[in-house]
Amino acid sequence: MELISSSFILGASLVGIGFLTGLSGALIPGPMLAFVVSDTLKKGASSGPLTVLGHISVELLLIAALVLGLGLTGYFLQFKSLIYVIGGIALILMSLLGVKEAKEAKSRSMPPGEIGGEVRLRGAKYAHNSSILGGVLFTAFNPSFIPWWITIGYPLLLQGFEWLALTGIVLVSIGHFISDFSWYSFISYSFAKGTNFFVGKRYEVMMLILTLFVIVFGVFFLIKGVTGFFG
Repeated sequence: MELISSSFILGASLVGIGFLTGLSGALIPGPMLAFVVSDTLKKGASSGPLTVLGHISVELLLIAALVLGLGLTGYFLQFKSLIYVIGGIALILMSLLGVKEAKEAKSRSMPPGEIGGEVRLRGAKYAHNSSILGGVLFTAFNPSFIPWWITIGYPLLLQGFEWLALTGIVLVSIGHFISDFSWYSFISYSFAKGTNFFVGKRYEVMMLILTLFVIVFGVFFLIKGVTGFFG
């Protein structure tokens, strides 16, 4: 019974880590966010969830490549200390970007109608693409996608594997997918209803909270990697 309880706690922790880390990245505006808003103005609230399906399909392929192609259970475990150090540094750098994003939140915010108008113009050329295809394209051709998974996502998968083997990898991935699905579904629903909840002060506070989490986890990775070199 104690073993089951311990596994449950570890599993829930991995889902939470995957969720919060994924959300901290999803909250930073990028090409897919612009597409979701633009697509929502044309198709309604279903755009967000459908776009995430396309996004997740690409992520699943990359996760499979990282787990099977690079071999979490084999050769690359020899370099886990270096992987943790790189992941820790990447998380801390991402958190600094989050701080910058939070500070600029108020100056960047504008009425929902103006935001939608701006993104509509930028996303007009994608008007005839399906939402799922848009998710695939804006993920596969996002220059930061593969670097994020190699520097941040891979250490997360490695942490999941160390805690609960392949089950841990699945749980971290599920947490990450839930964060993407939740955030982009909310964005799509928000713009479809003519509101934009996370702007100004709300967005600033949310980013700062997630940034604090990312800094703590980045430091944890960094310490774990550095101590591994001398262990």
